[in-house]
Amino acid sequence: MKPVKTYLLGLCLITLAACAPSPQFAVADVVGAMSGSADEGFARAYAPVEFTFPLDHGPHPEYRTEWWYYTGNLEDDAGRRYGYQLTFFRSALTPEQPERESALATNQLYMAHFAVTDVAGQRHQSFERFSRGAGDLAGATAEPDSAVWLEDWSVATEAPGVTHMQARAEGQHGIVALDLRLRETRAPILHGERGLSQKGPEPGNASYYYSLVQLETTGAVTVAGRTVDVRGVSWMDHEFGTSALSGDAVGWDWFSVQLDNGAVLMFAQVRNRDGSAVADFEGTLVDADGRQTTIRADDLLLTPRGEWTSPRTGFTYPSGWRVELPAHDVTLTITPLVADQEMMVSFIYWEGAVAVTGGMAGQAVEGVGYVELTGYGGAGGYQR
Repeated sequence: MKPVKTYLLGLCLITLAACAPSPQFAVADVVGAMSGSADEGFARAYAPVEFTFPLDHGPHPEYRTEWWYYTGNLEDDAGRRYGYQLTFFRSALTPEQPERESALATNQLYMAHFAVTDVAGQRHQSFERFSRGAGDLAGATAEPDSAVWLEDWSVATEAPGVTHMQARAEGQHGIVALDLRLRETRAPILHGERGLSQKGPEPGNASYYYSLVQLETTGAVTVAGRTVDVRGVSWMDHEFGTSALSGDAVGWDWFSVQLDNGAVLMFAQVRNRDGSAVADFEGTLVDADGRQTTIRADDLLLTPRGEWTSPRTGFTYPSGWRVELPAHDVTLTITPLVADQEMMVSFIYWEGAVAVTGGMAGQAVEGVGYVELTGYGGAGGYQR
């Protein structure tokens, strides 16, 4: 559930040229861009639907916005740790595809973000691309196999329950690349009310949202031109809808946690301008026995333990958190593996790999995760 992504995708993809990287740091007013009513003609998420997998891993073009969001925590044979993010965003400019003869004509536009964190090297590098969903430049499919791609960045079904991920870019310190295989180990987790994730109190101001968690991950990572074999665990969010931010919201902090006892946790805190949290949110806790519980805003105590200020942008982000779910006997400490995991893309935010320690049901636990921080760049902040 990341409504700020809807904002950035709609804003950046009005024209591809408008989204070219700029030497200026982009700070956008998410409230102004997201507080209006949703576009007429697009499908809306009013009630739960029956998901069909693997078909629903594919695109849903009747909704205005959609994303496939992969993050992971990896380790090589020498014990060095890495984090990665590969995200594809789809935005429909109109509810219907116009009749055009050109093979490049489309109402679907795509954006992708790619980043790798080298923990031992204390280095995080990020990249982005934009393209139209035509001419095989970018797109998504559901049948015969699900896939999403933008140029040579891609995630595609290779076998039932197995996807192949590839991404490559030229960084300041050499080639950065992923070549990974992700194997499903458990059924999709449907967030909210059977996959209906509310964004605000208005009818239809919601999206459909599920996650694939504890994805067994193997393959290779390249950093600074050096390729190493890795293994670890990944998390995938897939969300689609036609929704907007409500009220006084200016940004949000999103967390995914995967624990060594098999439990997983997703939650977020949408922040109002006065610092309070938005009540319309459902997080999800799946315990070690597989029991799933919806986490409401008043179930969660989230306390920052420090902060970090970017030397490039001057933006100050929280850095490290204490997470408490008193009703579920969960207390966790979340620590960034690298302080600087700021995404230096057209619209700036922080997204990075974290380590997790703490207790659950009286037992010590450890784990890994990912955190996304938006809206820290000023009035209205960045948004993705």
